[in-house]
Amino acid sequence: MTSTSQPPIRALLMDADGVVQYPRKGWLKDMLRLGGPRFVADVFRTEKETLTGQVDLYPLVTGLLERDGRDCTADDILEVWCRIEADEYMLRLVDRVRAAGIVTALATNQQSYRGSFMLANLGHEAHFDHQFHSFQVGLAKPDPAYYTHIVTTLGVAPEEAVFVDDMEVNVRGAQRAGLRAVHFSATDTYGHLRCRLRALGVPGL
Repeated sequence: MTSTSQPPIRALLMDADGVVQYPRKGWLKDMLRLGGPRFVADVFRTEKETLTGQVDLYPLVTGLLERDGRDCTADDILEVWCRIEADEYMLRLVDRVRAAGIVTALATNQQSYRGSFMLANLGHEAHFDHQFHSFQVGLAKPDPAYYTHIVTTLGVAPEEAVFVDDMEVNVRGAQRAGLRAVHFSATDTYGHLRCRLRALGVPGL
């Protein structure tokens, strides 16, 4: 047991967007050019309906484009949406924790098209022992059941897992499921995150 009577950490769960990967520069400008402001606002809201894999995003995107009289296709929109770059520095942090014997997992909300692109192209499997995309799991953050599914699959107790996310609502969802959780905001540095993880007993940092 640690000095705070918590069990040792056995698993590190990392969010994808805003933590270990980011959209490429200019992606939103191109999305606005293709679809226009109303489309972009609506498609982001619509995407939330598709994160558990039960609703197909493609026809919804097509319908919004037709509504607004745009001459691009859903494929054009999805290509822009999939312009993603991995944060190599953050992935090195994950690698150090993994080398210290901790199970690492990607815990991300994704619709099927973007999630499938990530699985095929970003190489996250080189850094994470497991990947839990919401469209495959059938559950999405911040539902506590999503985190419970992950720790059950990993074979660890909730309090033996640390979860990192850039959205406070998702951090609260993990905490409700019994996990230890860290908010990594847009103004935080890698150093801030390392210090918070060390304070929770995450090794390798």
